[in-house]
Amino acid sequence: AKNFQWGLRRSTLNHLMCMSYTDVAQAANATRNYEILHERDDDDAE
Repeated sequence: AKNFQWGLRRSTLNHLMCMSYTDVAQAANATRNYEILHERDDDDAE
């Protein structure tokens, strides 16, 4: 039973790592898109 619990905990940890990695990737992507939009606005202003 101990081994089963440890395996379960490890897979849960992997799942959380996966989720947080996806969140970071999405946040970085959103930031990049936001910067691109602002660069475009600056070009239009000139």
